[in-house]
Amino acid sequence: MSDADPVRQALSRLVDSGELRAEQVEPVARAVHEALRERPAGGVRWSEIVSYVGGGLVLAGAATFVGLGWDRMSQPARIAVLAVITALLLAAAAWLGRMAWTATGRTAAVQRRVAATLAALGSATAALCAGVVAEHDEVLAGGAVGLAVAAAAYVALPTAVGLLACGALALVAVTGLLEAFARPESAAWGAGYVALGALVLALALAGRLVPRPLALGMGAVIALAGGQWPLLWDEQTWGYSVTALIALACLALYGRERAWVLIVAGVTGLTLAVPEAVWHWTGGAVGGAVILVLAGAVLLTAAGLGVLLHRRTAPGQERPGQAAPGQDEQGRAEG
Repeated sequence: MSDADPVRQALSRLVDSGELRAEQVEPVARAVHEALRERPAGGVRWSEIVSYVGGGLVLAGAATFVGLGWDRMSQPARIAVLAVITALLLAAAAWLGRMAWTATGRTAAVQRRVAATLAALGSATAALCAGVVAEHDEVLAGGAVGLAVAAAAYVALPTAVGLLACGALALVAVTGLLEAFARPESAAWGAGYVALGALVLALALAGRLVPRPLALGMGAVIALAGGQWPLLWDEQTWGYSVTALIALACLALYGRERAWVLIVAGVTGLTLAVPEAVWHWTGGAVGGAVILVLAGAVLLTAAGLGVLLHRRTAPGQERPGQAAPGQDEQGRAEG
């Protein structure tokens, strides 16, 4: 390292001012240069982009090949093709994930994200393969196998894309379970989705799912969808009542977990539930314009309630010993 090195010159000035000891100059300079070398020159992670594009092209090519010849394939051939694609995706994800354990800095973060993306794709093809293998209850079999693969990958690499894959395949598995054991117009359908959303919320609140805001939002959306489900079968009272309860629960949870997704879910739920209740109580006598005005009023009221809750739990007012939401999972999950 030459004397013209600006990093060394800056450290020398700190030595002269007494803020740094002379024997600390070399270690600090080496650490700074290593950090600068790990940082991408232009801020664009081209290797990550190329990996995503390459994986997408491979999957698109395989999907095109399978789509063109799917009708002419026998069941064993379909299973073999899907199994090979799944094995390749999961093997690549495992290889990159293993490399990420030994890498450091941004390189490790990029490798974790690419590995998690490949694993998510592999869990989807595993679900398709299981659905082809199953002779009955294909949706349940595919969802269960895909969820198992996605959950295992998420435990190894807890990332946002892995969490999304788990949520999507959990929905598939619950749908298959309801198809197998519940009548098409049964209230169990809505209850099943509400239970799944509550489970996701509980795991997020317990710190089992990261990133926590994404997990909270996922659970709230699934629960609200379950609350609205009875409306499809003209069970209006159950629909808007359950939706309103879920929305109020989300707003109450915001007092503990300062995640903006909970306010959005609460406001959205109330904006849906109140006009639906008024429409039902009046037998549809009120016009569309009145419903729009009412929805706007509810939206403003719910938004005001959200602002009030936000002010009551402003930053710096968390309970003693409780870190601000989002801080405890930083470093454990990559975007």
